[in-house]
Amino acid sequence: MLSLRALQPGQAVTKVLPRARTAVHDSRVAGTDRRNTDDLIAVHIATRRRSALPRPPAMPWLFAVAMAASTAIAAFGGLVLGYLAATETGFGSRHWTEAVQAHGHLQLLGWATVFVAALTFEFVARLNQRPALLPARPRAGVLLALALGATLEAVGQVWHGRLGFAWPLGAGLVLAGAAGFALIVFRVPAPRRLREDFHPAWFRTAAAWVVAATALQFLTAARASLAVASLDESRLTTELLLRGFILSSIVAVGLRAFPGHLALTPMGSGRQRAAWSGLTASVVIWSAGSGAYGLPDSEVLRVAGDVSFGATALVLTSWLQVLRPLREPRRGPRYRVLVPIAWLGLCAYALVLAAAAVSELFGDRSLYESGAVRHIFLLGFMAPLMVAMAHIVLARFGTGHLVAENWLTASFVLLMVAWPLRVLPVLLSDSPGAGSRHILGAAGAVAFVALALFAIVAARNALAIARRSRGS
Repeated sequence: MLSLRALQPGQAVTKVLPRARTAVHDSRVAGTDRRNTDDLIAVHIATRRRSALPRPPAMPWLFAVAMAASTAIAAFGGLVLGYLAATETGFGSRHWTEAVQAHGHLQLLGWATVFVAALTFEFVARLNQRPALLPARPRAGVLLALALGATLEAVGQVWHGRLGFAWPLGAGLVLAGAAGFALIVFRVPAPRRLREDFHPAWFRTAAAWVVAATALQFLTAARASLAVASLDESRLTTELLLRGFILSSIVAVGLRAFPGHLALTPMGSGRQRAAWSGLTASVVIWSAGSGAYGLPDSEVLRVAGDVSFGATALVLTSWLQVLRPLREPRRGPRYRVLVPIAWLGLCAYALVLAAAAVSELFGDRSLYESGAVRHIFLLGFMAPLMVAMAHIVLARFGTGHLVAENWLTASFVLLMVAWPLRVLPVLLSDSPGAGSRHILGAAGAVAFVALALFAIVAARNALAIARRSRGS
């Protein structure tokens, strides 16, 4: 009997087997005894070196950890400072501007940018038809630089007297992280030419915007002598992050993810190009009149940018058909309803932004009003959409099963309660009084619980992914 147990990879042997007795054959067979050539036949067996099994992706839990950690930064850092500023208590009463700007660093950079970058790394290869995941260590380095840098920026503003050096140091780390993010995104090859498939341009545009915004923030921090940035500069970098980086990233994912998960018709490249042109032009027009970094202070340009952005966002919503599942309800996963509900926040932001811009021609907007409009985007659209999409990504990119789904849905519901409480009191009153400040404080408390729940759910899913990867 022929046994292969002793063979090593790459080893070759010659095995002699008995010839069938009915066969009459008198030829010589190499490697056999000539005296037995009538009854033996030579069989040459060569074993192959077994190809190495594909290695599982390194750090498969990285995206879930980034989602959990960045949301924890938002809840336990950004929202605490936001609560103090909104209620004008403690540090928020004595140093209102520092609290507001440090709150912005933690929410926009420590949370939103880290969160979006982590999911971009997961989506950009898959949606560009590249099966291999991106290298884990560069991704982890980018996310760590963004989160740590944002934290240092906030520390440098809150404790500017003793730790003021942390602000430019953190801004430098954030810029390095943004540059690394852009490098990784641009190195993912597009499946086809942009003329045929415009979709990759959205990811690359988002990467360009985040580099531009963080470079300007670094310039501000490097030359600042006080604990606060100028209003014009802070406002410009914030809008570049919101309207440029975050929205472009959301659209990049939605163009490919929504048709499959929400049963929608894919949007063609022609409409993609038109929507991209409208959004990009609106951000450029607004920036040109921002009055920051030597640019002209033009109210007309800012109004034109706001109105064109709002109009383009509504047209994009119509072309994406993302609200259609609300008109055609049917049984299915929860995210089929949660995603369109979250997208209504963008519609509300577009309408209020355009209306507020036109009204600004007849009177100035207060800082409170501008912040309220901005929070429609942040708390009414971006945050709920993150939670809604987490119903998909934590399962699809993880173990295939979503841990604590009910808690995740509860987080979504709480955010939908929080954002009107944060926005309406300020929009209805130019200068919030004591009653309005109590409502703003309640909004902060509800948002805190929502984000804390989300961070816990993401952490639990990260642990489940880690356990599975160790087992496999």
